[in-house]
Amino acid sequence: MKNKIQTLVTQLNDTNPDTQQSAAIDLIEMGVEAVPDLIQALSVCTDNCKCLIAWILGEIGDERAIDPLIGILYDADSRVGEWAAKALGELGNSRAIPALIKALSNERDNIRRNAAAALGWIGDNNAVEALIERLNDPDPTVCGNVAAALGNIGDKSATEKLLPLLQHPDEWVRIRTAKALGQIGALEATPALIQILKDTREWVRYNAIGALAQIHDGDAFIPVLERLEDDSANVRRGAVEALGKWGDPRAISPLKLVLAGDTDAMVRNVAHIALQQLGI
Repeated sequence: MKNKIQTLVTQLNDTNPDTQQSAAIDLIEMGVEAVPDLIQALSVCTDNCKCLIAWILGEIGDERAIDPLIGILYDADSRVGEWAAKALGELGNSRAIPALIKALSNERDNIRRNAAAALGWIGDNNAVEALIERLNDPDPTVCGNVAAALGNIGDKSATEKLLPLLQHPDEWVRIRTAKALGQIGALEATPALIQILKDTREWVRYNAIGALAQIHDGDAFIPVLERLEDDSANVRRGAVEALGKWGDPRAISPLKLVLAGDTDAMVRNVAHIALQQLGI
């Protein structure tokens, strides 16, 4: 077994991508027995090989990889640090939090992006303050990943700081912020989420509806009901799903109209399910 592991680790440096990928998959399947050789190889292999090893270690999930992965977070090749951050997030151990918080200030966008995502996957409240400080990052993807991380952590103290991002010029930042506010579930987010039900982008409206359904504030019922007339079938579908889960009998008659007359088959299908949820 030892010789086979060493052979596979050597193949991670092969110039043939198929050979590299096959070796990586085999090493993942071998699991924890491969970890010592993988860690040892980090100090001698190519940058591409380091990326593969970081991915493998993240998939295996052995805590022995934490310190070695932290050690390559600031590799000269930013791809290596990117994959190291991802792997640390997959390991889900709070020991990586200080290093990932430090990486939030890295000058390279891809490192900040993946450090933010990793902190969200770990889901520890100790990262909340540092994540909030990056909500105005100049890179929109970092902003979106930070918002998503705060949503995964679910600390209500982030709500007030997240609200301004619902007006961010980048569509995906608005989407991920809406999702995060829904996960956090703070009632004070309701007015701002109602406001973006009229956003020009359909997926922003769709995710605002989903967030309002999670928060379940009665003040949002009528604004969500009005989205049954939205131009977007996706948004109408989201509104129907939300109304079905809400359980408010005031939705029965409007949903019957949707079932009878919406032009989109999927929306009509979902209306049928929603009416069943409402006991019809």
